[in-house]
Amino acid sequence: MAESENPNHYKKSIQTYDAIVSQLSSLEVVGFLRSQILKYTMRFGAKHGSTTEACLMDVKKANWYSAKLELQLQGLGSPKQKAPDYVTKPNITNLFDKDKDGR
Repeated sequence: MAESENPNHYKKSIQTYDAIVSQLSSLEVVGFLRSQILKYTMRFGAKHGSTTEACLMDVKKANWYSAKLELQLQGLGSPKQKAPDYVTKPNITNLFDKDKDGR
């Protein structure tokens, strides 16, 4: 991870990310990573004065968590294996179902 995604205040004897995921089940890690991706995507550019640099930082952070999620999902089984129930259960996208009907 580049310095902008992993500033010095995160550098400790154990990375905060590693400490968090060490306490979570596979299901919880997937949820944690999805929430981090959403967080950085939804706040895109809203911090640090909405500069291009701030936008890039949020994109890089979302991508970092997305790469971690990809690795996590790869570790759950073969690519042709059915995804675990917690991956396919209804999620936030269901909140937008009404948009499909134009209401």
